[in-house]
This record gives sequence, C-alpha cells and structure tokens, in this order.
Amino acid sequence: MTSACGRACVSRRALRRASFGWFAYAPLSETTFVPSPHPLLLTALAVGAVGVLLVGVAVGIVVGRRLR
Repeated sequence: MTSACGRACVSRRALRRASFGWFAYAPLSETTFVPSPHPLLLTALAVGAVGVLLVGVAVGIVVGRRLR
C-alpha cells in the first residue's frame, strides 16, 4: 500500500512542468573535463575489497575445519 502511494506521488510529480530551466552550451576550450574519482570513494572501495577478502578467508577456515 505504501509503495503504491509512493509511486503515485512520484509519477504525479514527474508529470508537472518545471518552472525553471538551463541551457547547456559548447565549451569554450578544446579540452574535455573528466572528473577524477573522490578520494573517499577510493577508500571505501579499498575497505570493501579488504572486507570481502577477510570474509572469504574466514569462511574458508570454518569450512576447512568442518571437513577434517
């Protein structure tokens, strides 16, 4: 029920016209802007990778002990 109400509100809001706008124009230089990843994103990915490895090692140790 809540999900249906949420969808109805979102779809109704999406049908309204915006009262503002912006115009994108061609850049004034020939260089292309490529944003670099945020340092915290790289840190989070590294911590997540280490966590996944540690969980894999722990599961391997537990399964290895049960098979003996």
